[in-house]
Amino acid sequence: MDSGYVVQTESKKYRLSLQFLDVGIEVRETQAMYDEVVPKLDELAEETNEKAWWVVEENGQAVFLAKSMGNRAIQTNSRIGQHTELYQLAAGMAIFSVLPDERRETILDSYDFPLPDGRTREELETEIDEIAGRGVAYGAEQFLKGVTGVGAPLTDNSGNVYGAISIYGPVDRLDDRVESEFTDLVRGISGELRVNLSYQ
Repeated sequence: MDSGYVVQTESKKYRLSLQFLDVGIEVRETQAMYDEVVPKLDELAEETNEKAWWVVEENGQAVFLAKSMGNRAIQTNSRIGQHTELYQLAAGMAIFSVLPDERRETILDSYDFPLPDGRTREELETEIDEIAGRGVAYGAEQFLKGVTGVGAPLTDNSGNVYGAISIYGPVDRLDDRVESEFTDLVRGISGELRVNLSYQ
């Protein structure tokens, strides 16, 4: 009862409180967002033949929320629900680039610098600012050896952050295609979702 999910009536009986209404609305909104994003992952996977991910931030970490597999998508040990550091993923760095300043600082304060890859805080912050300027993040072998990708943040017109979408594949196959083909693709899909998420 302390959590407020049960209330006592005048007749001393107990009933569920209206707090469940808040939970239900949140679940409905999450499902609506999922229904918007996942079909776009399918589009990315089909067009590129690679693996597309939707990644969100929770408790300062990147969480793999949904994926779609293209015909040539590589098999890795990444799985839905897996947590990792934001700085290790193109999608995570894309999320960093749109987080409110206070939230970003809180996460950066939790890191030990230099990072395992050698980046200092100043270098990481500079990289985040550059990503914010161009609208996409690139990641080469930060999370998995031999794997690279490109990610774009998901926001709405009010500045709410819904994570990031990304395309990942082997460095040897994607190296020349990431900037020439995939950048505009993920940026375009991100723009479509921005409109859809703003008016859903």
